[in-house]
Amino acid sequence: MAKFESVSFAVASNLIHRLASADFREFGQEYRVTEILEELKNSVESINDKLLDADVKQDQDGGVRVWIRKFKKVLHAADDFLDGLALEFMRHKLDTGYGTEVNKAPYSYSFSNRTDSPIQMRIEIEEILASFNDVVQEMHKLNLSSGVVRQTNSEWRETCSTLEQYIIGRDESKKEIISLLEQPKQTVSVIAIVGIGGLGKTALAQLVYKDLEGSFDKQIWVCVSDNFDVKTILMKILDSINTDSQTQDQSSEKLQKQLHKNLSGKKYLLVLDDIWNESYNKWAGLRKYLLCGAQDSKILVTTRSENVAKVMAASTSYPLKGLTDEESWTLLKNIAFEDESQGVNQNLESMGKEIAKKCKGVPLAVKTMGGLLRRQNEESEWEEVLHGDFWELCEQEDIMPILKLSYRKLLPEMKQCFAYCSLYPKDSEILKDELIQLWMAQGYLECSTKKQQMEVVGNQFIKIFLANSFFQDAKSNEYGEIISFKMHDLMHDLAMLVAGNECCYLGNEAEEVKGSPMHVILESGAIRLLRKLDPSRLRTLMLWGYNEQEFSLLLQTSNAYVS
Repeated sequence: MAKFESVSFAVASNLIHRLASADFREFGQEYRVTEILEELKNSVESINDKLLDADVKQDQDGGVRVWIRKFKKVLHAADDFLDGLALEFMRHKLDTGYGTEVNKAPYSYSFSNRTDSPIQMRIEIEEILASFNDVVQEMHKLNLSSGVVRQTNSEWRETCSTLEQYIIGRDESKKEIISLLEQPKQTVSVIAIVGIGGLGKTALAQLVYKDLEGSFDKQIWVCVSDNFDVKTILMKILDSINTDSQTQDQSSEKLQKQLHKNLSGKKYLLVLDDIWNESYNKWAGLRKYLLCGAQDSKILVTTRSENVAKVMAASTSYPLKGLTDEESWTLLKNIAFEDESQGVNQNLESMGKEIAKKCKGVPLAVKTMGGLLRRQNEESEWEEVLHGDFWELCEQEDIMPILKLSYRKLLPEMKQCFAYCSLYPKDSEILKDELIQLWMAQGYLECSTKKQQMEVVGNQFIKIFLANSFFQDAKSNEYGEIISFKMHDLMHDLAMLVAGNECCYLGNEAEEVKGSPMHVILESGAIRLLRKLDPSRLRTLMLWGYNEQEFSLLLQTSNAYVS
């Protein structure tokens, strides 16, 4: 699959709004640059009008992808420049009382670290304008069109009701897994659920886990994902047993002692979700610490690889089957038509069954298609999906082309919000309010100058993402308000694909920084990589799992880094 280039819809739109704002009009009048700022706004608008078409065509045209990359470089440079102008103008107004009856004197200040006179400032604005005009000239050669048809905000907002996690056709599998876990064994035994991505392995394990509550002395859930690090897994196990445990500063030896203290003689169920590692030595290094449990303790593993099950010496490897065609249609119908599924148009039903069949029994693919077709009652829309070219790609790339199609149908304002979520590590619990605040800080929700209205839009986006399976596993408070959610690992892969190198999670095992990321989460063990980041591009730096001592060291490092 061709590499994505995420399109900076939100940044471009925000730049236009800023240039048209009262503050910048005032700024332009004061420094006699109104006309050139207007030219800059018009230039950005002419590009912004073609971005939808560029986003659609970049798959088939490498030249469009290269152009998007150039445009983003120019755009972000302009955005940073205008940030500096706005900040200095605001400081000038505060320092001099500009605009009040007290002080009507002409300007008498310079832009620190940027320009030393209004003349020089005008030259820099002209350079920014010239760079945009160059991008416009290249754009004309690509034959990009404007006015690409897409859903309106009102149409999308009709899909804001949060869908329940539809679990269809898994009752028998759940009973079989529970039966295996309840079989008496003399030692700790491993059972592996094996299947391709999106088949519902984690969802099935969650059902089993919930049904067995009270059957074990300890129940522990750990998502392993790509990084099979024994110390990290021990920390996650202890954190799952005791949420108040302090594991960050503990040595491996102390973690082992804590684990033995918590599990010794206890009948436990440990779920290791999403294991990729096929190294016997790494598994053996973890397994020896888990043998302290009572007999009949069980380890339930979910994995895409049969080799993982063999390496872990699973007593049973349970191959998870796909949904039947009828189950797939039932799931798609429930999502696409909600409460209206009883009176489905016969032609839509016929096409819907064919679409469901093409999903090959993969629940995530079916749910994504159901979300895509929600409230779409025109037969032409269903026919377009049924005969889409992306089905051929599914033969080579599993269900990623289906997820990619769903991404393509998002509102432009939402695409950047979704790509930003790749910043979080896989299987992390994303706090809703925190994410909305981060979107706001990046200007992704700048549809209104009022903070409250931006938060409302952010909440609408969250609900839409949940309704269309971009997010899942939502948690709500006692009032029914969403407080957190997760991303399926395939959706996370999609977010990473569309974000490219702009977003980067630097975990403790990270050895290098790829490209020049703009948004970074930095774990304490990767603090050495702080110097590798480009400060001129950095727009987000989030610290993950730092204690007070590590945070103090980070401040010292960052001071040296800035200086």
